Amino acid sequence: MNSFRQFRTVEPLMAFCRSTRVSSLNHHRQQPMAVRITNSLMTRSRFMSTQTTASGGSYIHLPTRGLLQIHGKDASKFLQGLITNHMPRIEGGGGGFLAAFLSPKGRVMYDVFIHPTNETKEGSEPAYLIECDARALPELHKHIARFVLRSKVKMVGVTESFDVYSVLDDQPAASSNEDEKSPPSNEAVVERLGKMNATIGMYDNRAVNHMGYRVIVPKGQSLSLPESYRQGTLEEYHVRRIVNGVPEGIDDFIAGTSLPLECNLDYMNGVDFRKGCYVGQELTIRTYHKGITRKRIMPVQYFTPQDPEPESIQFIKGVSHVIPPQSELFPTKKTTPAAPAAAASTSSARPVRASGKTGSNVGNIGLALVKLDHVKEGNTFDVMDREGSTVRVKAFFPAWWPKQPESEESSKDE
Repeated sequence: MNSFRQFRTVEPLMAFCRSTRVSSLNHHRQQPMAVRITNSLMTRSRFMSTQTTASGGSYIHLPTRGLLQIHGKDASKFLQGLITNHMPRIEGGGGGFLAAFLSPKGRVMYDVFIHPTNETKEGSEPAYLIECDARALPELHKHIARFVLRSKVKMVGVTESFDVYSVLDDQPAASSNEDEKSPPSNEAVVERLGKMNATIGMYDNRAVNHMGYRVIVPKGQSLSLPESYRQGTLEEYHVRRIVNGVPEGIDDFIAGTSLPLECNLDYMNGVDFRKGCYVGQELTIRTYHKGITRKRIMPVQYFTPQDPEPESIQFIKGVSHVIPPQSELFPTKKTTPAAPAAAASTSSARPVRASGKTGSNVGNIGLALVKLDHVKEGNTFDVMDREGSTVRVKAFFPAWWPKQPESEESSKDE
């Protein structure tokens, strides 16, 4: 029998973050007593600390991420004119944020995280680390360089100098406190990073309370984490983000193809609709104010036509469907009584339009850009795997998404 495992999403922010909230000077803070691993018998584990909370989690190295450092007097102003998010939010240091570089026509070119380096040396110039899919780093570097002109900025690739980690919290106990659904303050993020022996990182609010923290440390440096945190795998990280509908990298963001709202950048806090002009802003703002987004990237589950249709997305260990990214999805043909030959020939002459395209996938789950009205109606789709076999696909609305407005659910122009 196959081993089944349902990947359960993280819900409200865990108790550890609540304990570090700094909104009140009188709030009691529990300080962890972290220790560095020095025992040679434990060299396979890169992190160690005494346990500070009852909750646990995992730390996952992300070797697939690339880093570009940009620094200089005009670094903040320069990036402000190129990205979808608002640089003044992180000019003062602290945690970073998600953003995207767009084409002049408003299509997503690269999804990135921008992290302040939090340098405290007197007279130091603004400096940021741009984190992206390592496969896209050379093209991203060229894209940014086109706009430098006379701006006082310098760029250099620093992927080999740092390690990128995702620190994921396990599901906490249920709570009715509505305030816990909000992301932590910047002060709380800095405090949490400090307790992890890091200065660069951010609270990953692409799916609030689901994606933990992103942490960047110099190559070979240890993090301090409670001993209840275990070393996770890259597969676990991708399963976590896929079941929560979080796109990432060039398999999900095909350069120059999709609009920011189709890629959920508005839901994932990657777009500031109140900031000034930047490359690609005009179409982005127009789409936002029009209020109609007919397609979005959503989590999907793959299964064979002989399997029962899943009621909720479930990662099944050991079950794999190799679906190439950007494979077209077509509506599943409904079985109906045989029609007259004339009618059949007429319908067969009418081409069937694709309802979406696939993105990244792990095992039997993945992400796909699909039409919202088809998903709302409960339709399934068919796609071809690498071997030419038909695989069935069903998409699911992530639980953390805001309620779909009526205008967005509609698929027809007025």
